Amino acid sequence: MTKSDFSMQSVRTLFKLDLKSRYGISPDAGKLKKFAQFGNILFFVLVYAVLVVGIYYLSNVFVTRSGLRIEFLVIIATFTIALATIISTSTVIKNLYQNGDNEMLLRFPVSGKEILVAKSIYCYLHNLVTCLLTMLPFYISFGVVTHASVGDYFAYIGIVLLSTFLPFFIANIIAVPVMKVMNLVKNQFLLVLIFTIIVVCAVFVFYLVSLSNVLKYLKNSNQTIFSADMIARYKHFAQNAYPFNWYAEIINGRKYAGLSGGQYALRFLYMFLINGALGVGAYFVTTREYYKTILYGIETQKASFKKKIKDVRRPVWYALFRREFYLILRSFNYSFQYFAMACAAPVMVFFCNRLAASMGTESVGASIMPGLTLMVIVIFVTIIVSFASTCISREGNCFYHTKIIPVSYTNQILVKFLLYSMTGTLSVALSCAVSGGYYTSEAGGHLLTPLDVGAIFGIAEMLVLSLTCLSMIADIKSPTFNVSGDGELVAANKNVALALIVGIVTAIAYGLFTMLFSFFPFSIGSLVIGGNMRAIYLILSVITLLLLAGSLAGLFVNLNKRYQKIVP
Repeated sequence: MTKSDFSMQSVRTLFKLDLKSRYGISPDAGKLKKFAQFGNILFFVLVYAVLVVGIYYLSNVFVTRSGLRIEFLVIIATFTIALATIISTSTVIKNLYQNGDNEMLLRFPVSGKEILVAKSIYCYLHNLVTCLLTMLPFYISFGVVTHASVGDYFAYIGIVLLSTFLPFFIANIIAVPVMKVMNLVKNQFLLVLIFTIIVVCAVFVFYLVSLSNVLKYLKNSNQTIFSADMIARYKHFAQNAYPFNWYAEIINGRKYAGLSGGQYALRFLYMFLINGALGVGAYFVTTREYYKTILYGIETQKASFKKKIKDVRRPVWYALFRREFYLILRSFNYSFQYFAMACAAPVMVFFCNRLAASMGTESVGASIMPGLTLMVIVIFVTIIVSFASTCISREGNCFYHTKIIPVSYTNQILVKFLLYSMTGTLSVALSCAVSGGYYTSEAGGHLLTPLDVGAIFGIAEMLVLSLTCLSMIADIKSPTFNVSGDGELVAANKNVALALIVGIVTAIAYGLFTMLFSFFPFSIGSLVIGGNMRAIYLILSVITLLLLAGSLAGLFVNLNKRYQKIVP
């Protein structure tokens, strides 16, 4: 078979291999791995069930109490299709263009079109599952609340299937120019990192400022989200939200919008035309540019290693530290997960804290501010620290290098720990400096004192070190290696999920303890705790210090023996 041939058999084979590499479990996989996968599925089902219950209550509020039936359908169509477009664009970019197996597949006796079709099938199926999981709960909840007929439920399924095309076509059109830009700057690692930090901060600030303005508007005008003025806004949005209102009107347009048969047919025609135009555009853009784009991406990736540099003898610790730093910096995924989030954390903490403070201090009182600040900082730092839960897994194909180089395992892990600790410490310090500088001033209402800022920094810093140790312990005990393609870990594994859960639970526990005992009367013997911030900080500091000592011991005691037992 020549490179120009197209065979559906090759497409099926590539698709099966792709699915097996993503989701397959080998027959000799241990019971622990199978149990862990079952646990992940169970956790997802539980979280999803909670979301479905929340969606049902939201539907009940919109439809039953306010009577906004067609408006509710337009809002959920807009939200779910926009969300599906974002997810689908990310999926297309990661799987069609950034997947590490592209270079390997191009050496196989398969054409670029076969690779494109096989990967596109996976991307569409991923988009289909996304649409089903995000849209069906809304539509089914709407049907239950409105006592819909059986035929309406079939219409809901049909509209979900129709809704899968628009995000998929838009994603394929957007992906090509995005990848061309990324290929041009992909070796400018620092520039990409700075740009990513700016984008993350801008999006987060825009979201929180918009939310804050909406809440202020509702408060200052003494309105609710279902006041006469807000209902008029919902109706105006539903009438002009093209093309999303077409999807809503196709479901129940005759019943709730009074559409005639001709208007109903026009909605179908409009949807067909826009999806057809985007589909044709996506086809020509992708088929013409896919092969050239991935080839150029591979060539530019190789080009970054052609620069000739002198061999410099460096101290062992510095060499290991430098290697770990550049391993993160030179990966878009890793630098975004770690450095970008660490640098953006102070900005996100400040704006999130300001929004929470404006709501909490007015309803409860200014005394909750120290606990609220501590909780917000630890939650955001947890996202950064969770990166340490892949400290071994990220070695990938190079894991055995760590076993043969003439450096003890303890020193290798210690270097990783120091890098993660330094980054986390800097992020905590900046977060405390930004929030503390504002809330200890007159502009911030003197909601924090220097004692609060210093104690929050000390407790948060010890928590960062403790959570870093616990995250690394989890990955040393059960790493998840990606030995296909470039070996990068794109999706979060079980250790990342565990680190996030532990960190968020810890943040909530510390925050609630500080907030509750800041005004509740409580004492232990002669020691008054309620309202005594010094006593509260002392108790939290002692607990955190013990946690830090235990986590450090758990990480470094018998580390060489545990590391030696790791087998990919």
